[in-house]
Amino acid sequence: MTKSLHLPDLRNLSAALATDLHELAKSHIAIGFILTLREKIDKQIDQLHECQHNRKKKTKLKRNIKMLFSPFQRFQKELHEYRLKFPIS
Repeated sequence: MTKSLHLPDLRNLSAALATDLHELAKSHIAIGFILTLREKIDKQIDQLHECQHNRKKKTKLKRNIKMLFSPFQRFQKELHEYRLKFPIS
């Protein structure tokens, strides 16, 4: 028996992220802004994984992550659409 593996199309998601990054690069002329933002997001996500039993800290970290992701509006919209099409089982 053979079963084909269905791979979702990520082009719209990738294009939205690229557009958001391009807009960020134009609006924030500080050298390394995007890299610094990525490092902050990574740090917050790592801390979120480490504090699974501390509800108060977890809520604060989720709020911080949401704030850090606020410039990525196109990406968030496409991610929402992607999750509707391909829900996690």
